[in-house]
Amino acid sequence: MNMNCKKCQSDFTIHEDEKAFLEKMSFPMGDVSISPALPVYCPDCRLRSRTCHRNERFLYKGKSAVTGKDIISTYHEESPAGMKFKLYEQEQWRSDAWDPMSYGRDFDFNRNFFEQFGELMSDVPRNALITLANENSEFSTGTAYCKSCYLINSSEYCEDCYYGKLLQKCNSCVDNHYLYSCELCYECFSCYNCYNCQYVSFSQNCQDSYFSSNLRNCHHCFLSTNLDRKEYHFMNEPLPKEEYEKKVQAYLGSFQNMQQLKKHAAEIMSTMVKKYANIVNSENCTGDFIENSRNCLDCYDVNDSEDCRYVTVGVEVKDNYDCSNMYIKPELCYETLGTIGVNTVAYCLYVFHSQRMLYSDYCFNSSDCFGCSGLTRKEYCILNKQYTKEEYEELVPRIVEHMKNSGEWGLFFPSDLSPFGYNETLANEYLPLQKEDALARGYQWRDKDARDYLPAETTPPDHISEVTDEITKAMLGCVDCGKNYKITSQELRFYRQLSIPVPQHCPDCRYDERLKRHNPRKLHARPCMKCSTEVMSTYDLDRPETVYCEACYLDMY
Repeated sequence: MNMNCKKCQSDFTIHEDEKAFLEKMSFPMGDVSISPALPVYCPDCRLRSRTCHRNERFLYKGKSAVTGKDIISTYHEESPAGMKFKLYEQEQWRSDAWDPMSYGRDFDFNRNFFEQFGELMSDVPRNALITLANENSEFSTGTAYCKSCYLINSSEYCEDCYYGKLLQKCNSCVDNHYLYSCELCYECFSCYNCYNCQYVSFSQNCQDSYFSSNLRNCHHCFLSTNLDRKEYHFMNEPLPKEEYEKKVQAYLGSFQNMQQLKKHAAEIMSTMVKKYANIVNSENCTGDFIENSRNCLDCYDVNDSEDCRYVTVGVEVKDNYDCSNMYIKPELCYETLGTIGVNTVAYCLYVFHSQRMLYSDYCFNSSDCFGCSGLTRKEYCILNKQYTKEEYEELVPRIVEHMKNSGEWGLFFPSDLSPFGYNETLANEYLPLQKEDALARGYQWRDKDARDYLPAETTPPDHISEVTDEITKAMLGCVDCGKNYKITSQELRFYRQLSIPVPQHCPDCRYDERLKRHNPRKLHARPCMKCSTEVMSTYDLDRPETVYCEACYLDMY
């Protein structure tokens, strides 16, 4: 079915599997059943509408509404939209000292649903950070079951990890994106089962390697690409063990050497043959960064998943369409962001261990709720008001019909209900906009705070061997953007252990630099540049890279 997007006016297609999925995904309401509506926005606009509600990397100092003490929060004290929230710490929010049902209200059929939900969302206390069962990881959000981690997001089951995104079951890793079951890695990107690697990307089952890409089952490789089951290779050439180690040792520890190596590695990688997509051990999948999955179409950054379309970031996902940041076996979800262990959920934000939820946010261990915020262990609630099962099943279809008449049914929460500037959110990471364009589209914007750009107190020495413990007491300044940052004692121990120079770029610039290794999440039909087989790739035809289909790419090994 061909459609025209009601937001950006671009053409898009509703596929037969999408229609079948929406029919299968039903919410029984007595004698009737409710299913999500067919989309009226294109996939990009749906992704943008969802992810403008998620800030996962910028943390601010706020105040507890209970004690008044300073706390860490994803919410800035001055929301661009003018929203004010009561912020609670984790323990306070999860305690029985307050009752989210006390904010319950009747549904008003003379007003739009989103207007009423926005008022409820503003009144109910907010959890300052979105975490679950972490230990000693106060400066992180979007994380679960992590220990002693700092400024990581979208991560689970990690320990002693700092500065990163989408880390799963990792230990002692610093400044990484998209790592799975890795240890002692630094500035790595999209690696699986790797140990003691630095500046390695798109690699599996490797160790003791540096400034390399597309390695499989390798160890002791330096400035190398597209290798399988190799060891002691320098610039793709084998060397005797002693000669290799001597050469590598001469480069380590110096910031200037590292900058030159990064530039050299980028030049090598620009000429290497690229596989059409980073899809590993998967069947009938399109998109990028997919592992151990099947029937995942137009999906990105997913693993161990099946039967999905338009999912961006998912772990053990099944039967999800148009979802983002879905973790730990979510099933039958649509137009939802930020879940753990849910089933049959649509148009929701941050719902954990819950079932049959519609248009709700920050609800845990609940079921059969509509338009609710901040609930735990509740069922049959609408706008945080308790109903019987019969009352709930009679009222929800009436509200849905009301939303259809107002044009709200089938849309995610509007951007004016987001408490974040567009440039604070995942939306700007996936679909970047300049300030003027974002404001013209109705999004908010967060301007830089001059207090974060004060003169640096010192500059780190070039070599890690010259760095003293005093560095942890100094305010540093990024050599690119000028933003202030500090080095923690835990970081310094890591840098010394692996002979890594103290970074002279702030965490934000390091984060953004890693993001550049990820192609835009957009598929293009193109021929393999060796055999002409058509593939769906994130490499557009006007890109300069040499792109092969999987069969031709594997023939190189």
